[in-house]
Amino acid sequence: MTKLFSKPILTFICILLSIGQGIAQTNDTTALDTKKLKYFLNEEKTHWLAVHMYTQLWMRMNDNNPGSTIAEELEDSTYDVSVRRFRLGFQAQISDRLWVYSQFGINNLNYQSPRGTSLDLLDAYAEFSVSKSLVIGAGKTAWTGLSRYSAPNTSKLLTNDLLLLALPTDDKADDLIRKLSVFAKGKLGRLDYRFVASKPFLPSKSSDFEEETTENIAEFNDKMKSGIYSTYLKWEFWDSESNQIPFSNGTYLSKKRIFSVGVGAEYQNDALSSRKNSTEVFHDMVLWSADAFLDLPIDTTNETALTAYLGYFNYDFGPNYIRNTATNNTTLSLDNSLASFNGPGNAFPSIGTGSSVYLQAGYLFPKMRRIKDYGRLQPYAAVQYSNFERLEDPMIYYDLGINWFLKAHLSKFSLSLQNRPIYNATAQGLEVDSRKWSAVLQYIIRIE
Repeated sequence: MTKLFSKPILTFICILLSIGQGIAQTNDTTALDTKKLKYFLNEEKTHWLAVHMYTQLWMRMNDNNPGSTIAEELEDSTYDVSVRRFRLGFQAQISDRLWVYSQFGINNLNYQSPRGTSLDLLDAYAEFSVSKSLVIGAGKTAWTGLSRYSAPNTSKLLTNDLLLLALPTDDKADDLIRKLSVFAKGKLGRLDYRFVASKPFLPSKSSDFEEETTENIAEFNDKMKSGIYSTYLKWEFWDSESNQIPFSNGTYLSKKRIFSVGVGAEYQNDALSSRKNSTEVFHDMVLWSADAFLDLPIDTTNETALTAYLGYFNYDFGPNYIRNTATNNTTLSLDNSLASFNGPGNAFPSIGTGSSVYLQAGYLFPKMRRIKDYGRLQPYAAVQYSNFERLEDPMIYYDLGINWFLKAHLSKFSLSLQNRPIYNATAQGLEVDSRKWSAVLQYIIRIE
């Protein structure tokens, strides 16, 4: 773990802290004002156009998986600086009932990215308010079911990044969790609901598509003809959360008193296939989850708060389906003679046929009275425990970190230490051989 802290990382930390200090202390808060960047389209101010933008910067030191290479040379560890996300979005209330949303962005702009990376169209959809309790919409959208964090608000999370487990079809049947969909959403008293029907993107366009089916191992295929259907139903016991956009917050910083319990599911007929005695066999994708979210102010005077999330996920993709995922991967190539089951960089098996439990919790400390311009601290911890059919040993991943809010979610640092298992094949099956660390320093600036 000592490799994770080198002179470049310490130098960069000092630079970012200096920038953060300047933002926290400045008297000119125009750029970070909590007032919306909203332009009214009528005198009554009922129709408007709003703009938002945020940038998520990463500086990281990663202990690479065995066999990871750069330019055909072994790369035991990687230090890099990257743009994890950039977003530029527009939303408008065109009429009393019609609302539109669009968003452009890029993900994972790092030293391996091709030159001239352009913004992608992430969201483009419109919705119509039928009544106070029913809204219908369509387009390319992140509206989806299954769980709270299947559509996470990535600039307002408790942990430094999203929960990969909750994004089971990301880059398989969707594009950065977005699909071409029609949806219905709304609130019936304390019940918040959403129903979504989607036309999936072709899996063959995915970066890790497996063209050949394997004996008794399911993989996504292009032969599916049905849509993906998903739902998420959430009961809100205390304060109500906004469902204007599909993305769910990870922490409200003591501004709301939230306790909700949700159940969700996602289904697609013949989504995957495998080989059985050299014959192709098709498998339905049947996924469901149950979760609970708590954001509880503890001391209203000092604005302290406890935040927690617990989720259970039961996935059936077909026999032995497993997926190694790598967030903003540090390397893309391998020396196969030294490689583990995980693959290159920081990949690990995070999604598969089987059951999983995920828990995260954090505590928001009061404002620092003597040095209040320096913001607030929120340490957190998270763990994923998965029993995947393909693996002999359980998959256990954990994340320890701390958030430093300079100006709520508009300007925030996060420091995260992540630990993942490395799997290798043995006579008994795929077993944990070792574990690797990753350290990520993140800065988010949001303008809205």
